[in-house]
Amino acid sequence: MRPLPVTIELVDNRRRRSDWLQLPYAVHADDPAWIPPLIFQERLRTFSRANPFFAFGRASCFLAYRGSRAVGRISAQMNDRYREQYGRAVGHFGFFVCQDDEEAARALVDAAADWLRTAGAVEMAGPFSFSVNEECGLLVEGFDTPPAFLMNHARPYFGRLLEAAGLIKTMDTFAYRMSPKHIPAPIQRLADHARRIQGVSIRKLNKARFDEDIRTIIDIYNDAWRDNWGFVPFADAEVKGMARELKPFLSAGYGRIVHIGDAPVAMLLCLPDLNDVQRDFGGRLLPFNWAKLAYRLWKDKARSARIVLLGTRKAYQSSAAAVGVLALMVSELLEESKTHDLDWVEFSWVLEVNKSMNALGRLGAGEPVKRYRIYQKPLS
Repeated sequence: MRPLPVTIELVDNRRRRSDWLQLPYAVHADDPAWIPPLIFQERLRTFSRANPFFAFGRASCFLAYRGSRAVGRISAQMNDRYREQYGRAVGHFGFFVCQDDEEAARALVDAAADWLRTAGAVEMAGPFSFSVNEECGLLVEGFDTPPAFLMNHARPYFGRLLEAAGLIKTMDTFAYRMSPKHIPAPIQRLADHARRIQGVSIRKLNKARFDEDIRTIIDIYNDAWRDNWGFVPFADAEVKGMARELKPFLSAGYGRIVHIGDAPVAMLLCLPDLNDVQRDFGGRLLPFNWAKLAYRLWKDKARSARIVLLGTRKAYQSSAAAVGVLALMVSELLEESKTHDLDWVEFSWVLEVNKSMNALGRLGAGEPVKRYRIYQKPLS
C-alpha cells in the first residue's frame, strides 16, 4: 500500500496546538533517555505572547501530517535582535521533531524556509527554540543518557533528516559532566591560586536582592560573550523573565559572583536539574504532580544540576587571573554540590571553538558526554 501523502499545516488552532505538543510523545515513545517536558510550560513558551521572545521576534509553527496523523513539526522565527547584532537577515528554525520520514522532514524544512524567505531572510540556521539564549542545537552524540534541564534530546536519525533536507553543519557545542565527589586536582590548584590574588573575593547569590544579582550576572555575560559566535545579548524582557522563572527553583548556593576590589568581574549560574525532579510526571502536573514537584524542590531532591552561564568580563579574559577565577567558581560550586548529594553537574553548552572553556571542561570532566549541532542553509 502506498503511503498517504505528506501535507504541511500551520499550527493555528486548538487541535493543531494539541498535535504539536503531543507529537514528541509518539516520536520518543520507546526512548528511555527522553524526559517529557511539562506540557503547560511547553504551551506557554511556544504559543503564549508572554514569552519574552515575542517582544523582539515573530514565529510560526508547522506540522507535517500523513493523513490525519502528525509525523513532524518545526518552527520558523525571525529575531530582530539577531539582525541588529549582525546586520544580516538570518532566520532561524527550531522545535524540530519528526518520525524517521525524509519526505516529511524535507517538507517541514521547505515550509520553514519559505516562511523565512517571505520574512526577508537570506539564510536559515538552527535549531533554536526560539533564540540562541534558549535551547540550542540538535543532539548528535550522547543519546544514551537523559538531557539536563533546558537541553534538548533527539533520536539519532534527526540529524540525517536535516542533512537530507539540505542543511549543513555550521557549529557544534559540547556538554561536560563533572562529579562533585572527585574535584580534579588541577581545578583545585587553580582555585587555590585565585584565592591568593589580592583583591579577589567570591560570594553566593543574595536571595534578598535576587533580581539585582541576576542583572549583574547577565551584564557580565553580555560583556563576556559579546565576541562569541552567534551571541545575541539578553534583552530586558528576557532578564525579567529569567529572574521571575528562576527564583522559586534557585537556592543561593547555585550561583557565584567574583569581585576584584569592588567590581563584579565574573559569574557562574547553575540550575538544579528539574528534568531529574519531574522525569516521572509524564509531562503533567495535574492532578497530584504539582504537589510532588513542590515537595521534591523543598526537600532538594534533584540529583544533578547544570551550569548555564559562566564567564569573566572581556577586560579580564587575557589576564593571569582569568582561568583561576573560573576554576574558583567551579570548585566552590562542586563543593556546594556535595551538600546536595549531586551525582553530576553539567557544564553546557560550550562552543567547539572556545578553547579556554573546553580546556576547563576537560580539566573538570574529561571528554564531553554530549555534542549538539547547529545547522545552516542559504535561502537565496
